Amino acid sequence: MAKRKNVLLILSDQQRMDTVGAYGMNDICKTPNIDQLAAEGMKFNNAYTPSAICAPARASVMTGLYPHKHGVIDNFTNIKEGTPLLGECMRDAGYYCGYAGKWHVTPNKTPEECGFHDGKPFMGYGFPGSQVFPSLIFNQPPDNEPNYYELYLKENGFENIDVSNGFQGNNPALQIQEMYCKHEGPVESTIEYFVAHETNRLIDKAKEEDKPFFIWANFWGPHSPSIVPEPYYSMYNPDDIPEHPSYCDDLLDKPYGYYLSEKMWGLGDYGWKGFQQIAARYYGHCTMIDDMVGMMVQKLKDEGLYDDTIIIYSCDHGDCLGAHKLIEKGAFTFDEIYHIPMVVKGLGTEDNDSFVYLHELMPTLLDIAGVKTPAPVDGASILPLMTGEEKDNGRTEVFCEYHNHFYIGRQRMVRDLDYQLTFNESERGELYDLKKDPYQLKNVCYDPAYAEIKKEYMNKLSKYLRETNDPAGTWFHRIKEFY
Repeated sequence: MAKRKNVLLILSDQQRMDTVGAYGMNDICKTPNIDQLAAEGMKFNNAYTPSAICAPARASVMTGLYPHKHGVIDNFTNIKEGTPLLGECMRDAGYYCGYAGKWHVTPNKTPEECGFHDGKPFMGYGFPGSQVFPSLIFNQPPDNEPNYYELYLKENGFENIDVSNGFQGNNPALQIQEMYCKHEGPVESTIEYFVAHETNRLIDKAKEEDKPFFIWANFWGPHSPSIVPEPYYSMYNPDDIPEHPSYCDDLLDKPYGYYLSEKMWGLGDYGWKGFQQIAARYYGHCTMIDDMVGMMVQKLKDEGLYDDTIIIYSCDHGDCLGAHKLIEKGAFTFDEIYHIPMVVKGLGTEDNDSFVYLHELMPTLLDIAGVKTPAPVDGASILPLMTGEEKDNGRTEVFCEYHNHFYIGRQRMVRDLDYQLTFNESERGELYDLKKDPYQLKNVCYDPAYAEIKKEYMNKLSKYLRETNDPAGTWFHRIKEFY
């Protein structure tokens, strides 16, 4: 039997698809190492996250399920007991399993309890720079002791590393989080370097084992606060970043919660100039992560493992980053946060346009391992699309969900290449004509000219709610004739 390939799954956090150069959507932000992976391999052009919130999306990778099925519906709820887990399945299939970086999958289980042999995770919300950088306002440290990043700094002579130039909104009720800071230390003292360093340590450990490895490397960034050192902090000129086409949105035809989210962050008074400052550091963060990818790739090459390793680069969700005047993610189903990058090296070499989901990585990795999923999952293995054995999975649309982040407001979304319908449980609905309005500026949900289109997509949504046994379907089906 041929030796099974190793798998390195790299997940960034809150990274916009258009910041990955291989997609050709942005000629400013540079990601040469990820681009090289795409050039040697392939990329999915229509990959979507099932939910644009960190823990629900990551738990979906672990389980292959939608959040309403695995139970992690926000950043603080747990995976349901008895749910088969990716780490356990890969370990049982004979893989050495390692984990590095941000966890944020489920608060009731550590990576070790989910099947991983080794790793130094950031548990809980888990920002490892909190209570380490003296001048940092953002205070959400890892739940675990010790803080492995802080320990790494001490062991390597990087004590007293601090941050400066913190930038935050002017809402007096939200003076608790910077959008970005300057990291006053060398690259080797950053959180991202620590994650790459840990990944390379796991590669060394895996090489000692006479079995294939599955290593899941998780960067915190470019999720805010983007804390980046030179040269990345000044790498991009804010003035060069053009205004996003949807920044002009007045949000008047959107749910009221969108307006409140924009006000909460307190960035409106800065105008687009403020978002340029944020985006420049966010882009620098993306390029720094790309360099860390290069560091891991070089390690695989140095150890003679590169050709035998499948590398998948993706993220949990994107970031509005000024789209619709919004920042980060939340109760809004815009493409900037649901449409994600997914690059695969080590299988096929032909890009694919099929609609695929982030959570389909779970059955895909088990397929690579040569084992079946132990229970039904939402979706299917996309390995045949990765290898080029299949050109099209036949999926014509995607169904995504949101439950809770800052406020409770269940949303369900169905979209294809032509239209997107969003059901907001207690707010107005949204319908966008994506061919005429790709940036989702004009909500035509209540335009009589789109009545038949709306009915068609309400029926599509109804089908998904029933098929997935979604609890949101109860209310939807009671009021859909009046919605």
